[in-house]
Amino acid sequence: MKDLIVDLYTAPKHAQLCMKELGITYQLAVPQSMGDCWWFFNCENVPAELPEYLRERDFGDLNTLVGFGLSQKNADDLIAAKATSISN
Repeated sequence: MKDLIVDLYTAPKHAQLCMKELGITYQLAVPQSMGDCWWFFNCENVPAELPEYLRERDFGDLNTLVGFGLSQKNADDLIAAKATSISN
């Protein structure tokens, strides 16, 4: 699973529609108005080549994002899903 960012300056349409059209599924989508982007967590079916408006991002410790778009429950759920994915 990967985490992705959609840049709203260059995306041709709404971020969630872009993801749907590319066939990418995700666990959580978080709009970031200050950064004019959307964060998509635990994405699957990510194509090898991404359009210019979409990039992969390693957010590191997701607990550092609590209060900046994620709740503690969001962070815990995402971390648990990543751990389960790695063990499978």
